[in-house]
Amino acid sequence: METRTVIRLPLRQALSAGERVALCLLFLASIVVAVAALPGASPAQRAPVAIVFPPWITGDEAMARSIDAGHLVLRSGRSAFIVIVAADAQAAPAHRPQGAILVLALAGLAGCLDARVTEMAA
Repeated sequence: METRTVIRLPLRQALSAGERVALCLLFLASIVVAVAALPGASPAQRAPVAIVFPPWITGDEAMARSIDAGHLVLRSGRSAFIVIVAADAQAAPAHRPQGAILVLALAGLAGCLDARVTEMAA
């Protein structure tokens, strides 16, 4: 028969101030690393990009803001506040629209940000 050693820990062991600060910094750093790992839109890139607005922005307003910033709107994304745009090959890179949270390269993220395809192309 096996014998097991059980170490009992106090149920309510509070973290020290230094441990709480370290835990908060680790949490914030993980968010920064995750956002930095997303594929961003580069000025030399002419592939479609997804512009993500806050969820309270309507689809019409998101498209209007994208057009005002000089983007060529292709379609809406999976949600109304995501707009898929393509830069004009002749024009200079457009600016980030007012109120946009993220501008992401669509490559690799199309399934997450682009609208669902409901029909097969003929």
